[in-house]
Amino acid sequence: MNNELRLLIISDKKPGHVSGSLGVLKSMESIIPVTYEILNVRLWIKGARPLLKSILNSGILDRIPTYVQHKLIRMFYKIDTRSFTSTNYFDWIVSAGGDTSFLNAWLARLNGTKNIYCSSLRGLDPELFTITTSATSTSTAPNNIRLILAPAPVSRKTITEQGSAFRAEHKLQNDRLWAVLVGGDGAGYIYSTTEMQDLANGLLKLAHINGARLLVTTSRRTGIKNEQILEAILGNHPQVAYAAFFNNKPEKVVASYLGAAEVVFCTADSGSMITESMAAGKPLYLLQPESIKKTPFYHSFLQGHIDGKRLREINISDLNSIDIKSDTKNHFELLEQDPVAELAEKLKAWI
Repeated sequence: MNNELRLLIISDKKPGHVSGSLGVLKSMESIIPVTYEILNVRLWIKGARPLLKSILNSGILDRIPTYVQHKLIRMFYKIDTRSFTSTNYFDWIVSAGGDTSFLNAWLARLNGTKNIYCSSLRGLDPELFTITTSATSTSTAPNNIRLILAPAPVSRKTITEQGSAFRAEHKLQNDRLWAVLVGGDGAGYIYSTTEMQDLANGLLKLAHINGARLLVTTSRRTGIKNEQILEAILGNHPQVAYAAFFNNKPEKVVASYLGAAEVVFCTADSGSMITESMAAGKPLYLLQPESIKKTPFYHSFLQGHIDGKRLREINISDLNSIDIKSDTKNHFELLEQDPVAELAEKLKAWI
């Protein structure tokens, strides 16, 4: 085993994909010291995906001079650096998200670098990667690591520590706390003004009945209009222990909230916040609007965890029907092991 691993993370800047790659980083760091760099990229033309898949699967790149390949890469990708060709400095390349998969495979093949891809291959040859890992893939390839849940960029131990520190800092040691993670329109979910009002009022009522207080955060996706609705209802309410409104003063509070809270409510649009909540081992309610146009891949991701009882869907209009005590005792089957630790155990054979 080397004394240190040098890691290149290829990023499309999408939070869920970045989170997946950083989760792999966190798993590796639990085995061996790691240094890393992030390479931000963007596929110039989405329609180029079938061509890139065909080129990489065919093996034709092995017959093309290196300097020509460098030019071809620039034709397909916008890359936020001039020095990307020196990727042979790295021991591993890691990425998540379909647009990064082609560049991940290409640079690894070009420089003889080991690589990990975190998602469904969608037709790419598994042999283009040293390891593939996915919570949704049905691949039987020997280099595929099947996970219940992709690792989050923060370990459960760290989340617990941050939660305890947050409680102490805000004098909430004796409070019963629920986390409320609010996204917005996206992934086929559309939230109306009325639903945002109902979400805020419904959670306040539910918290009051159960003797709990809310830890609220919005996100970039929430939008100014919906955030203003939430802030008007929740901002100074005594049932709210703490609130971070993104367009007012953005704060990175999700990990602290998850560590401090006993139950989590999250809008159904945010795959990254949903994943982090399940990874933290907390009961998770998925808040749904009436308007849903489910995308197959995302729906499959959610349905798998609904079937596994790691989360429960609830329409915003049905918030008053939730029985927290009964669900916690009889419904939820939470992850016992931190996904970071689970992946680390399976990576040891390759590192």
